Amino acid sequence: MTNLKGIGTKDLALISLFSSLWVVSQIYLGPVIGQITGVHGVINRLVGWLLMLILAELTGRFGRVSIMAALAAFATRFVRRSSSLYALTVGLGYALAGFTFELLFFLPLAERLKGKTRKAYLLGSSVLSGVVALVPYLVFNYWMLGLYGFLAYSPRYVYSLVKGTILSFLGTLLGISLLPKLETWKSKVRT
Repeated sequence: MTNLKGIGTKDLALISLFSSLWVVSQIYLGPVIGQITGVHGVINRLVGWLLMLILAELTGRFGRVSIMAALAAFATRFVRRSSSLYALTVGLGYALAGFTFELLFFLPLAERLKGKTRKAYLLGSSVLSGVVALVPYLVFNYWMLGLYGFLAYSPRYVYSLVKGTILSFLGTLLGISLLPKLETWKSKVRT
């Protein structure tokens, strides 16, 4: 695994830019797309996982995606003035998902993968990190509702898990299609 080294100005600029894009898309596009599609969280998952992949690929260093995901998750809650324990728990889920995605992205095994195997690995990483995003929310609901209340709402949680995982998968798939266009930028960012 790559060590967390000092964050340079290029890294800081990319983290700031990408977390800002994630927050702005959630705040302004999220409600519109949610009303059009009737599905909550479409923009959050699509844009979030797209940006996580691009940032990890561009910087090539561990820690950047985790910082971006945490900043975006908690900044969104702050901008929306959602300081409830529920909102903070959801934000924690996205921060943990960013860390999980990044951890999987920078595993030594992943760095050796090429071609279709790498694409499949990245998509699998997005599925796993998409599941992790829901864990704090599920723990919070279990704590609030108790066993029987949690079980009563379990069909809703299954739907949320499947929907979120599919959207995370699609965000990463979109990012994979952009990776060849980033090759020229990688050398400029990493110097």
